[in-house]
Amino acid sequence: MLDWDDLKFFLAVARHGSRSAAARVLLVAQPTVGRRLAALERRLGARLFSGSQLTPTGQRMLHHAERMELDALAAERIGAGRDVGVRGKVTITGSEWLVQRVLTRALAPLLAAHAALEVDLRADTRPLNLARREADVAVRPARFDQQEIIQREVAVLAFGLYASDAYLAERGVPDFAAGAPGHALIAMSESLSTIVDVEFLPRVASRARVVARTNGRESMATLVAAGAGLAVLPRLVGDAIPGLRWLATPVEPPRRSLWLGVHRDVRSVPRVKAVAAHLATELGRLRAVLNPA
Repeated sequence: MLDWDDLKFFLAVARHGSRSAAARVLLVAQPTVGRRLAALERRLGARLFSGSQLTPTGQRMLHHAERMELDALAAERIGAGRDVGVRGKVTITGSEWLVQRVLTRALAPLLAAHAALEVDLRADTRPLNLARREADVAVRPARFDQQEIIQREVAVLAFGLYASDAYLAERGVPDFAAGAPGHALIAMSESLSTIVDVEFLPRVASRARVVARTNGRESMATLVAAGAGLAVLPRLVGDAIPGLRWLATPVEPPRRSLWLGVHRDVRSVPRVKAVAAHLATELGRLRAVLNPA
């Protein structure tokens, strides 16, 4: 009989394209991935990969492995800690600035009230998959598109364009009507196509030059504070950093609804239910801070 643990390693390599990428996702050493794949191939008596590409046998195996994964995860969700109260680990995911500036503070009272609860906060640019149990609770500025996710809107995020006082003293206030010529932009990585910057920046700073890119708002804010250029930041981040100035633009800065989601199979697990309810309440209390007038 096949070992489900070996199949998890096979799926990770197939999905992420290499043993090293799979090792990072699985939080193991790369040689461990190689050993588990070799063990699976010996048990099957067939090669599953040629280099980083699936062999014909590997392609057929992928379909069956994904079905086994869905069944295994469903079984785990159904039986996950329903009778043990608010204890055990809950994995929460969100963007790095949201984890650092909002979720960590919001969770402190809950952790103080439940000594047996453990939270694993994952700040990740990649949306973690709730159906695959990569996380139990997710908070993100976009609706979840999977039908099995129970979600609710918990707040609205306001964004704005910021620059440091030192930058403005050197270059002056941008002429947005002309597309901000002569100015520098700090932009998000091009691989992140669903962010608010994609539509907003071309409308106000089409003639500014991108001088740096980053995959997170915190590193972007650091660059802006150092005087490297203009950047779109959540108001909660930009307004909190001394020396940064919010810039009025002819186009209204973007806003995004903030959604909290859990998989329907774990929504009644006491520890997940408690964390989700607490976060929804705390984020609701922060609505005016996250979306200032």
